[in-house]
Amino acid sequence: MSRRQAHAFTSTEDDENLSLHSIHASAELLRQLRQRLSGASVPILLVGEEGAGKHYIARRLAAAWLCEYPDPETGACSACTSCHLLKDGTHFDNVVVEPPDRKGRIPVALVRERISETLDIFPQISHRRVYTVNAEKADTLSEQGQNALLKPLEEHPEFARFILIVEDAERLLSTITSRCAVVRIGRRDDQDILSILQTHGIHDDVALNAGVRFGEGLPGQALRIAEDESFQTLREQIFALFFALPNASVSWCLTKGLEILRNEKTSIRLVLSLLASFVRDLLIIRDGVQDVSVINHDFRDRLTAMLALPDKRYSDPEEALRLINQTAQALVFNVNFDHASARLLLGLRARLGGHSVASGAFITDPLVSM
Repeated sequence: MSRRQAHAFTSTEDDENLSLHSIHASAELLRQLRQRLSGASVPILLVGEEGAGKHYIARRLAAAWLCEYPDPETGACSACTSCHLLKDGTHFDNVVVEPPDRKGRIPVALVRERISETLDIFPQISHRRVYTVNAEKADTLSEQGQNALLKPLEEHPEFARFILIVEDAERLLSTITSRCAVVRIGRRDDQDILSILQTHGIHDDVALNAGVRFGEGLPGQALRIAEDESFQTLREQIFALFFALPNASVSWCLTKGLEILRNEKTSIRLVLSLLASFVRDLLIIRDGVQDVSVINHDFRDRLTAMLALPDKRYSDPEEALRLINQTAQALVFNVNFDHASARLLLGLRARLGGHSVASGAFITDPLVSM
């Protein structure tokens, strides 16, 4: 169960404040956003990891363009009729194009229906119309869909504004990216994450600490962790898996280990983040780094024990971390989940347990052709 209903960072429940001041980010990012708002009608391409807050920022850009009384410094007023309609999800001039049920691809017909066929219709409420295209995942917008979007991006009325949301700009056609102003949304520092959590109504010290420690600078991930009372249980379960891998058999990895990951498929990004945090702590302990804190300090003794392998076996945490990051990247491109998970488990067993890996073993092959 969660402290509140599971939070998506795209949610409207915290939209009372639509101003740019509600965005907790670096001064440079805020400067870029203000510059794009006041500049020419060049489409904005928001690029960032899952949970980076792209949708939250896109909504405030849209609000600033649609607001009746926008301010160059703060953006939307949050109080006018236009802002209230946006909060209610009934603003005629705010057009959001995303996959049906937020799954799969955006149909080409939907791009034409929502954008191309409405582009020359004058705004009905505000002075502008804003089109937000959620092409977040690698396959959300096909090449045909991107081609259908290309002409509206290039030739549109002065009142039209475009916001594109993606995780990886490299997966878009160059003809799309060349017509956009790219704004990259990076990870936040601990103070920004703490402020974001508090702004979203989280004040429990345990929840705040968990969100900051394990959110990895990503607002969406920090919110999910802080609001989920089962997070600690998940963390302990994944550490038990991690701790068992060095001495596990291959068959155990492909049965019990794979079953654990299958059961957490919907939370696999968080699972991979936890695994990466365990490996980073191993590196800190192994190298005796003094000015960096171990994140999982309650597991420190067991992490230290993992470094003491018998029979002249040597662990390779650096390679283990590379493998986790590679798996996370591969899953973005929708590779086979069981294959990627089995490869990960066998790879971590080998790298953390000091087991030899044959040169032709499948765990040495790339998951994705980049």
